[in-house]
Amino acid sequence: LSSFNNNNKKYNITMDAVTAFPTFVLNNVGWTFNFVFSQALFWGYGFPALNDYGYDDAEKSQSGLGGIPSGPSGSGVAVISTMLMVVGSLAWGSAFLSFKKPSKD
Repeated sequence: LSSFNNNNKKYNITMDAVTAFPTFVLNNVGWTFNFVFSQALFWGYGFPALNDYGYDDAEKSQSGLGGIPSGPSGSGVAVISTMLMVVGSLAWGSAFLSFKKPSKD
């Protein structure tokens, strides 16, 4: 294993993903919460709206109450939750890929 020192901490350049994942989650609770919450919002609200109504202003896109849940004139739940999920996933993924587990030395 190659290693380097940074601020008096020794880091391994290669790491075992099985042991690094729990360490990353415990060291990055905020990023992990953002990732999980953005996934929950998209799959709980955004995807069902897109799946049921699509993304247009056509007659079929209107709910039984006359509202447009999705589409350019709609609430924006599909677009906002999709953007939130993408940004949350990219931020969490890049943080995980750049994470260097501190060695026990």
